[in-house]
Amino acid sequence: MEKAKKQILCSVASNVEVMPGIHRMWIEAPDIAVAAQPGQFITVRCGDFTLRRPLSVHQVSSGELALLFKVAGKGTLWLSRRQTSDKIDILGPLGKGFSIEPGARNLLLVAGGIGIAPLVFLMRHASPQHQITLIHGASTAAHLYPSAMPKIGPSSAGEKRSKLSPIPKGVQFVPVTEDGSMGKKGMATDILPDFLDRADQVYACGPVDMYKAMAETSRQAKQSNLKLRKCQVSLEVRMGCGFGACYSCTINTKKGLKQVCSDGPVFELEDIIWQEVRI
Repeated sequence: MEKAKKQILCSVASNVEVMPGIHRMWIEAPDIAVAAQPGQFITVRCGDFTLRRPLSVHQVSSGELALLFKVAGKGTLWLSRRQTSDKIDILGPLGKGFSIEPGARNLLLVAGGIGIAPLVFLMRHASPQHQITLIHGASTAAHLYPSAMPKIGPSSAGEKRSKLSPIPKGVQFVPVTEDGSMGKKGMATDILPDFLDRADQVYACGPVDMYKAMAETSRQAKQSNLKLRKCQVSLEVRMGCGFGACYSCTINTKKGLKQVCSDGPVFELEDIIWQEVRI
């Protein structure tokens, strides 16, 4: 039975800039934390701005939930300036999250930039029987998920990066950077075909261009023996209400019009008509 969403005024437990322009905030929200599933999100009222900001649940622990977000506008800038014990208004958990099929053993996760946020929750939610490979693509090494990387840069930066929870033990971490400063040079989707043959399920979170590239990989793979298996993707779009009342986040799929906030944000990659997605 689906647990009801809640709107609460909660306290900020901590707020740290863990990568350049990226914050990890823990907030005290036990009712939402206990109900949240990987891939779901909350909406946050950022100061006096009318529209609430949707943010993926990054982690949950002991009655608290974590958000990992990039400062990208006035709303997230306001959020990044909150201090410990400040109060923020949140609503959640919202949307449909990721699902793991009973027979799946080898999980392939593909993150583009800040898309790593919900995938860390998914990795921690998976059981020890799952073999997990995480491909994380970023513009430069400084924006790769830091707990999986050796400390780089000044000691103060290393201290900030160490505040993020580590990637679960046993996860194969594959870094990719556009400038070649860490791991392979290029985009996460460039190396995706190298890992598909041993994946039972694929999960992705990142920009729309990454999904379009993955959909093209799937199309090309169908012409050979390789197939992009059961790929679930999480869409991030501008939302109005966050729970299906305003239709501002409607997208077209092979199954008809869907709302990202209530029917998603997680969808099957091949269900979405990508050429019609404008985000």
